[in-house]
Amino acid sequence: MKLKLSTIVSICIFFTLTASVPAQKGQQYEAKPHGGFTKNISGTWDCGDFGKLTLKQNGISVTGVYDTNGGSLRGTITGNTFSGVWSESETGDSGAFEFELAIKRMSPDPTHLDGKWNHTNDRKWQTGWNCVK
Repeated sequence: MKLKLSTIVSICIFFTLTASVPAQKGQQYEAKPHGGFTKNISGTWDCGDFGKLTLKQNGISVTGVYDTNGGSLRGTITGNTFSGVWSESETGDSGAFEFELAIKRMSPDPTHLDGKWNHTNDRKWQTGWNCVK
């Protein structure tokens, strides 16, 4: 009886481990900043006077659109920073931006983007592009 029970247990463990390995191989990895929270910033953000910012993320690459002047942006996440370029189709303006990812309430994902931007023809950073999810 002991031999049959241990054989059954061994077979169950074997099949459990065998089934879990392929699932792990196909799994995509999300980079996580220091502290262990995810860097998933996809979705709609409220940016106050700047309007709504809608982001789509694929790994560390992010694209998005915002309400003001037909705005769009694209960039990458490195560490706790999301940075890249922005442009507005209605005004022809463009430049660079940089957001710091932050969690300011209980969540596994960033809840705040604290940002700054500049114009292509004037590289002086301006602050206050802050968004909340």
